[in-house]
Amino acid sequence: MGGVGKTTLLKQISQNFFDVLNNFDVVIWVSVSIDPQLEKIQEEIGKKIGLFDQYSWRNGNLEDKASDIFRILSEKKFVLLMDDIWETIDLLKVGVPFPIPANGSKLIFTTRSIKICSLMEADIRFRVECLADEEAWELFLSHVGDGTLYSHPEIPEIAKAIVKDCGGLPLALVEIGSALTKQKTSEYWREAAEVFKRLRFTFPGMYYTFPVSKHGHDHSLDVEKSMHSVVDRIFSSLRLSYDGLQKEVFKSCLLYCSLFPSGYKIPKRDLIDYWIGEGFLDNRLGTHNRGHYMINVLLNACLLEEQDDDYVTLHDMIRDMILWITNDIDVGRGGYYLVYTDAGLREAPETEEWEHVSRLSVMRNRIENLIHKSPVVCPDLETLFLNNNYLKTIDSGFFRHIGSLKVLNLSNNPSLTELPSAISDLASLQHLDLSRTGIQELSTKLNKRVKLKCLNLEYTPGLRSIPHISNLSMLHVLRLLECGFLIEVSSDGAERLIEDWVCLKSLSMLSITLKSFQAVKKLLSSHKLQNCIQSLWLRSLHQAKSSEVALANLKHLKSLCISECKNLEELRVDFGGEAQNIAESRCFHFLDEVNIDGCSELRDLTWLILAPNLKRLKISECSAIQQIINVGKLGEYPEMMTNLIPFSKLKYLALRNLPNLISIYWKVLPFPDLKESDVVNCPKFQNLSTTPSQQGGEMSNHVKADSDASTLFPQ
Repeated sequence: MGGVGKTTLLKQISQNFFDVLNNFDVVIWVSVSIDPQLEKIQEEIGKKIGLFDQYSWRNGNLEDKASDIFRILSEKKFVLLMDDIWETIDLLKVGVPFPIPANGSKLIFTTRSIKICSLMEADIRFRVECLADEEAWELFLSHVGDGTLYSHPEIPEIAKAIVKDCGGLPLALVEIGSALTKQKTSEYWREAAEVFKRLRFTFPGMYYTFPVSKHGHDHSLDVEKSMHSVVDRIFSSLRLSYDGLQKEVFKSCLLYCSLFPSGYKIPKRDLIDYWIGEGFLDNRLGTHNRGHYMINVLLNACLLEEQDDDYVTLHDMIRDMILWITNDIDVGRGGYYLVYTDAGLREAPETEEWEHVSRLSVMRNRIENLIHKSPVVCPDLETLFLNNNYLKTIDSGFFRHIGSLKVLNLSNNPSLTELPSAISDLASLQHLDLSRTGIQELSTKLNKRVKLKCLNLEYTPGLRSIPHISNLSMLHVLRLLECGFLIEVSSDGAERLIEDWVCLKSLSMLSITLKSFQAVKKLLSSHKLQNCIQSLWLRSLHQAKSSEVALANLKHLKSLCISECKNLEELRVDFGGEAQNIAESRCFHFLDEVNIDGCSELRDLTWLILAPNLKRLKISECSAIQQIINVGKLGEYPEMMTNLIPFSKLKYLALRNLPNLISIYWKVLPFPDLKESDVVNCPKFQNLSTTPSQQGGEMSNHVKADSDASTLFPQ
């Protein structure tokens, strides 16, 4: 991330090599920057080793210079410090011998790209993070000075607010601290704080058009200019990372992240779905893999930060910079973004503001009704986020003049029970998210929206019917987990729906809840649907005590929930082949979350040994379980158990109300990645052992008093 202090840290390292006694013959500093030129790097090295003074050397070609540098450095123990690398530097072309333990030399470099660390074969990587609150305050104070900070009793409180707005970013703290170092009136500080906050969300280069704030004084324009200069320098530095993205589609994907609130954990799955709806990703098989690749590009550029594997976040200053870019009048990437997230709005913004907007987010507000006296006319609007509000009603004509809309998110509005019919008339609609709403029915005209790529109806308990959608030839993602209609529908009805989905030519991602074995078998009889299922919830399967279903054929299954199957004693997994081929088939390779609840007769879950990447496991209200992995059943497959270590990637484990559970496995497991465990009402359980997580940080746990904590978590 730009402005986080990498160069400052490298300078301190450089100074340490000069200040303390060491065995290095020469310490070389090279500033590389965004457009590396090998000749300039050679010149900087040549100055430190006595070559640059030679006229013939300065006028030599790249290869001859490299040969001379290599000859001299091969006989020296050197430290090469390279600052701000944006692409791989071929050390041999420069003439630098590759540092190895045998020659004792060192190469230390800074970069904004994690990928560059890999390409440069870095042995040790150190991520420079933003400062903690106390450190941020100290850095800010060092540039403002005590004399200024305490020149008026109100200034310290204003200063704390400014520091908070900087998000721990050293560049921002230094820039604004330096700008305020000679200002000793509370009025100036208050004005500066307001302008700094406001400028972060406005058009670059337009400070002179801003109205004077409510605390306006004669110096207001000076404050505006000063703070604009600060913001411009901060964002210009951060923007280099954005400009360094090699493809326009990467930039578009990043800009899209600004639609979410500050600090919001964006689910990777949802983000990719939105990108599909926007057309950033094509509608072919492997689209989600492409989406994850794009996320990794942004992570490697340190423009996104990963949270808990399945989420990403934006640093506040990066988000502000992105919003700044989206409103740059010189960028013109298909219209403006209008973002009012977490703004406490009770009504949607005035329609006049929508006219030239391409993407609008009023996510996480308190809007109850979408009713406008004048028609909402916004021909350029492509994305509309209305999720996480208190919506109850939407005016029947609200969507009538939004013909270009591609992405509509109405999720997390549980009081919204009815949709205006005009939604089904949105000819350009490609992504419709109605998850966690109270909707009761969908218009039959929805099946005419042939451009629709993503339809999310998860957790809609009131939904009574789903129209036939077999002619949605471009539908790529269909999410129906805990959809009310599927929970209540008969076995025959579910089977008819499944036949409908088989006709979806482009479908590659499906999440679904089913409550009959007939429907499950119908679903799994389709090779096409087997390859699409990402999340599966088997609910209230009371028909048999033992069931054999071909779960192993669900190659892309990520999440599995089995609940309220009261009579189920055994869940056998049909592998469709010889045991020795099971490991090679990589069944359950992508399964990372399993939840088993209310299966009171279920005796074990031995098949979980086939899920090497399982990260979350929750088992509750299963009174018959004694062992999670049954050693007797493992004996059936000796060939495939040689190299398997169960639960080696597990991060979260919950065992609740399992009165007969004795053990997880026949021997103690290390659980190297376990971050959190929750063991409640498991009086016989005794062999969970843990080692500290390799990812850093302490593991949290909750153990009921009926379990011996010293046995569960040995020191």
